[in-house]
Amino acid sequence: MLSRSERLKRARITLLHGGTINPHLIAPHISDSWNRCLELGLDPMGTAHNAQLTARELREQRDEDALLHRFAASQMQALYQQIAGSNFMIAFGNAQGTVLETVSDGEFRNSKAGKAILPGSVWLEELRGTNAMGTAAAIRQPLIVHGEEHFFHTHSDVSCFAAPVFHSDGELAGVLDASSDCRARNAHTLVLMQMAATHIENSLFLRQQEEHLVLLFHSRFELLNSVSGGLMSFDSDGHLQAINQRGRSLLSGLNIRPGTAFEAIFDTSFASAVSHLADSPTPSLRDLFGSQYAVQSPGRLITEGRTRQSRASTVLEPVAVAVTGFVADDPALQAELVKVQRAVRRKPPFLILGESGTGKEIIARHIHATSGRVGAFVPVNCGALPEQLFEAELFGYAQGAFTGARKEGATGLARAADRGTLFLDEIGDLPIPSQVALLRFLDQFEVRPVGGTATQKVDVQVVAATNVDLAAAIADKRFRSDLYYRLGVVQLNLPPLRERRDFAKVTRFILHELDPTLAITESAVDRLAHHEWPGNMRELRSALFQLSLLVAENPIDADHVVQALGHESAHGPERASVGLRGLITRQINDLMRSNGNNVSDTAKVLGVSRNTVYKYMRHRRLN
Repeated sequence: MLSRSERLKRARITLLHGGTINPHLIAPHISDSWNRCLELGLDPMGTAHNAQLTARELREQRDEDALLHRFAASQMQALYQQIAGSNFMIAFGNAQGTVLETVSDGEFRNSKAGKAILPGSVWLEELRGTNAMGTAAAIRQPLIVHGEEHFFHTHSDVSCFAAPVFHSDGELAGVLDASSDCRARNAHTLVLMQMAATHIENSLFLRQQEEHLVLLFHSRFELLNSVSGGLMSFDSDGHLQAINQRGRSLLSGLNIRPGTAFEAIFDTSFASAVSHLADSPTPSLRDLFGSQYAVQSPGRLITEGRTRQSRASTVLEPVAVAVTGFVADDPALQAELVKVQRAVRRKPPFLILGESGTGKEIIARHIHATSGRVGAFVPVNCGALPEQLFEAELFGYAQGAFTGARKEGATGLARAADRGTLFLDEIGDLPIPSQVALLRFLDQFEVRPVGGTATQKVDVQVVAATNVDLAAAIADKRFRSDLYYRLGVVQLNLPPLRERRDFAKVTRFILHELDPTLAITESAVDRLAHHEWPGNMRELRSALFQLSLLVAENPIDADHVVQALGHESAHGPERASVGLRGLITRQINDLMRSNGNNVSDTAKVLGVSRNTVYKYMRHRRLN
């Protein structure tokens, strides 16, 4: 029997002579692709058409589907952390074959292949021949293209792994690709690619179908929150709107075309299922073939008491800041992270603004991780450094520069951050003389130790942060306006916790970090959400730690919250009743009572979607 390499060699000879490729020599998807390329008149010994968009055209394609770009960029960062150091480049291309974003190890980035895979480059099969990104888009399936399986000989020194990503309507959204030198053909990498692609798909599905009732389901309860779960959405009349590929597989044999009635799939009415979903701690559905599924509507806790596993669901966290473990599903915060993704490669100074405890250092570390810089992340607490020691700490000092200095001198924090990131925390508390020294450094990025004469150029990404109102500080002559403009090339404004729309996910994420065995009820999360949280994340973490001490086996509930925070009237139902959520809930429930619980009429009167009415009906039942 011929070895794989010998079969590929024979197939390659046939290709070079323009013959029809025998699918028994190589994988069918490769032979089919080669034959398509030959039909297009491509020459395997020729050169691929290296199409490259202009910067403006690339920006326009990114903006056409900013949501897809944001979700893809987040998953690329997470995936990069899994395979970092293995000489890979990760790229994401849209349905038009345009590479929108790349993340790579330095060695591969500087290789011939790495220099060809650039944002704005187009990798359609008809232009570049058989290649993972273009061919995966053509056949709509994940695949590996290894070495000389590429149509053009000039691409034979790389291995590429690609997995397509689909919109909730089943249309191709884009392709996630990982490329490396040709020394390894690792199927494990393709599995990671498929998982990352599924994360992107699920995030898209949830956002694109947010006006409908989305159900997450699986035949095994313990796998409900995994990437193998099915997703389907129904309008408020119970008609199927969308279903993902995994959902189609789980419901194989049933009529699952868009518009299909809920009752034509499951053995209960849509109204009963919605009620069961709202009231049951472990909701389930049975299809017409008798198969049973654990089910959840995203945003509702899967179970309260049955399991203590992580509530940081991979499906329900469409955007999570890689490396830092920071939940970021709040629209305002997501917009700031998109700024980071687009700007970081140009190495501008970043200025992070936000109240104390909003996660400024976490975002700074995310900027460092996203930049791919090989140096260290060096934090500097500007407010804690005495004015007379600021320059010595930042720039270092020579031997005997001042009384109390170490004999051997010190290199300084700026040099320690060379090729990395210098994080200047509490920049608003820096005295004016220190601001002058910092401004001088930012002009040339040259370091001269205190008491020394020689200067050294450093390559640092500067990130500054403060909770001080810098505009007011400038007006009061406490902060230099020129330093403000120098640092604030890219400003990031972090929302306070009380304004974040992903409060529930943040809460469950932090609780899981404190104790993965603990669960928390939705009523407890809702009670926490009505606290002002002046200390933001730090205060929430402290409160959850206190709550973790109050419970043993049972989930944290609303009574525990009252016990830990005190003053039920300040945080409980009384406050909710006069808050925005309470007013909406009361109005919807009053209308529902007056019109005989008719969801459609209630939605029309209020001018909202029926799914919104269902959401506040669930809120009423939980409280």
